[in-house]
Amino acid sequence: SANFAHNQARLGVDKKMPLNLNNKQVQELATSYACMVLADCEAKVNDENINKLLGAAGVKVEPFYPKLFSQLLAGKDLVEMFAKAGGSGGGAGGATAGEGGEGEEKKEEKKEEEEDDGGFDFDDDE
Repeated sequence: SANFAHNQARLGVDKKMPLNLNNKQVQELATSYACMVLADCEAKVNDENINKLLGAAGVKVEPFYPKLFSQLLAGKDLVEMFAKAGGSGGGAGGATAGEGGEGEEKKEEKKEEEEDDGGFDFDDDE
């Protein structure tokens, strides 16, 4: 659609950044960027501010994206989240004999954390 091509061009998702993103992914990316910009500027991350920023950038998204993102991020400190998500070095070694089943539990927990995609669909099937 025309909005899709327009959004891709506005976000630099063309020759500058050759990504194969569908319209839904472009809208999610734009909304994510808007949230990050607002957090970095220490502005309130709410649907009104997200819409204002996207509008100023000339990016069009479905109306539910700003509301969804603002609800997901309500009460969360994005700057802190990114600081914690930064490179954290190597993981801890395996369980020792004295730990018994705890080591296995920790491995499962770590695996679940790695599989968490934050609610985004990173598959290219749409």
